[in-house]
Amino acid sequence: MTPPAPLDVHHLAELARARAELAPKLYAIVAETNSLRATWEALHHAGLFPEPVGRFYAAVRRYGVDGALDALFVPERLDAIRAFVDGPRAPQLPRVSVSTLANQFYCEMQVHLARSHSLRTENAELAAGAAGHAAFEAEAEEITPEEITRAITAGEPLELVEMPLVAELHGVRLVGRADRIHLEGRRARLVLEFKFSGRRELFPSHVVQVEAYGRMLDANGFNTDRLLHCVAVLPRGRKVTDGLAAQIAERALAAAGEGLSAVDTRPASAQPDPLAGLTTRRVDDEAFGLWVFRHHRARAERDLAWALQYWSGQRAPVGTGSRGKCKACPFNAATLCEAAKAPPDGRYAVKRTEGRYGVLHVVQPAVARR
Repeated sequence: MTPPAPLDVHHLAELARARAELAPKLYAIVAETNSLRATWEALHHAGLFPEPVGRFYAAVRRYGVDGALDALFVPERLDAIRAFVDGPRAPQLPRVSVSTLANQFYCEMQVHLARSHSLRTENAELAAGAAGHAAFEAEAEEITPEEITRAITAGEPLELVEMPLVAELHGVRLVGRADRIHLEGRRARLVLEFKFSGRRELFPSHVVQVEAYGRMLDANGFNTDRLLHCVAVLPRGRKVTDGLAAQIAERALAAAGEGLSAVDTRPASAQPDPLAGLTTRRVDDEAFGLWVFRHHRARAERDLAWALQYWSGQRAPVGTGSRGKCKACPFNAATLCEAAKAPPDGRYAVKRTEGRYGVLHVVQPAVARR
């Protein structure tokens, strides 16, 4: 293969001028997309990144967002980049992932700051969770969309792993992938979400996440009258054995058979508390902790409506009132949060790298002193 001819000095200077002019505009557009998937969709549609979405994720993991965008600046793409940043773009609904929405109930200010600052955390719990979810996904057999449609139409039972869901709610495009969903035709029976943590506890964000999947199923025409929500918490680093997910689902259905109320008894408030008035069944096992509760459409609608008001621009972000959360917050450690209720506790080490499009903050637990 003949190597490409090197660029002359004139072309290199032209490329540098174009990058200096267009790169800030390109990054500003990317910063407004809220997610890597939405970024790839925009670049892919404009012909700037024709490769599949997996290639884009791989480029971001290897080179960061800065490096992935910088690689677009080659002579043959300059015209397309200019047309993309200077041309009209059809207005699109804000795109929000279910996991991001759930995180608003931990600290909405963290979610807000992540939209305007480049920060990467190195967290053992996140890595353990990714490994655990991958192990559960490996248990499942592949099924095509056509097979799913046929089974739903025929009213057959289905257990779907990593089921993608999309719904437009309150002026926002909500997207997510549920760990496990059990269907009988168009009747949704069970939403099961796995969490890997050292704390066997049910948190508000867990409740909102499964509520969102239930509300999205409802918006997609599934019957959720008798839908059951389940959150299973497993220890970090636990080896996942075959059939464990099926065992957890079976225990959840048995617990629900004892009777569960779906009545919402929470008092009215500006910011809802997903745990207040929630009737659950708790199952404790050596391998996992399990919380089971009924789907309540009005409850889910109330929690989601409050969270989505932020994305539709109806209100400003609300920070946490917990000093403990502020002390452990990576954005606080990186001195990016002006609403912090307490100084960072020093458990994080921060490394700042100047990139072409701004500062990358890498936050990780500090090395323990000997």
